[in-house]
Amino acid sequence: MPLIIDCYNVLHVSMPPMLAGLSEAGLCHALVRTKWAASGQPITVVADGRPKPLGVEASPVAEVDLVYAGSHRSADDLIIDLINAHSAPRRLTVVSSDRVIRTAARRRRAKDLASEDFIDQLCDQLRKHAQGPPPLARPQFAPLPPELVQRWKKAFGFKEHD
Repeated sequence: MPLIIDCYNVLHVSMPPMLAGLSEAGLCHALVRTKWAASGQPITVVADGRPKPLGVEASPVAEVDLVYAGSHRSADDLIIDLINAHSAPRRLTVVSSDRVIRTAARRRRAKDLASEDFIDQLCDQLRKHAQGPPPLARPQFAPLPPELVQRWKKAFGFKEHD
């Protein structure tokens, strides 16, 4: 399911400690470790304005498109245009808490997700990703019988008192 994210709307949500101080680039990096990226569907993060000085101009990861709306247009307008231009809006998920954007998504029957709910889901997925697969069971070793220990000691030239 393609995903369009209202970047600054998401970044201005009260963040849990694991996402505190998240930037545009940080959001892109976090998204790579989620089910959304694993699905192979397009992920577009839309930000207002132009890149910040010393900020990234494009997404630092190939799986996520980071798009700036430019100086003469708002991210909201660009997101609404993307929703309206999408050929299969029912397969689209739009992330924003902005009422106008969510209304535009619903009008095209796209799934809309509040920024707060998205952050909750993102944290859950990042926690699962961080845990990774369960560790393999540690092999259990039984001590060697004393007679076998003596045989190995003799084979390697150890004296009886070693």
